Amino acid sequence: MSDQRPPDGFDRPLDYPEDAGLPPPVYPTPHPGLPGSGYYPPHPGFAGYPPPQPPPGTNGKAIAALVCAVAGLACCLPALAGLVLGLIAMNDTKRSGQSGHSLAVAAVIISSLAIVGYFVYFLVFAMVSGPSTG
Repeated sequence: MSDQRPPDGFDRPLDYPEDAGLPPPVYPTPHPGLPGSGYYPPHPGFAGYPPPQPPPGTNGKAIAALVCAVAGLACCLPALAGLVLGLIAMNDTKRSGQSGHSLAVAAVIISSLAIVGYFVYFLVFAMVSGPSTG
């Protein structure tokens, strides 16, 4: 027996023929698809959600700020509360889109003017009623 090795270096069984005489493999034909471009039509898509709506009504903090600012014209403490509430309401209305931003701005302006007016009043009162030299 002669040692027959294939040229690629792998061992084959002795009774394996060099040329088996088999036909080449047969592969199935690809699916023809839809007529035209060969692609499926695009999906129409999803319309999505509607845009978020702002909360209804006017911001309560803006209303309270304006009430405190107007009351602050009579005495000083509500003006401070009106200023703080007005600044908070301005931030809330910008963030949420709720109405009342102009009320908050008006409250901040009125409260600021009231606080400055009281400060000037007390400053002038202190200067006038100070110790007199004479």
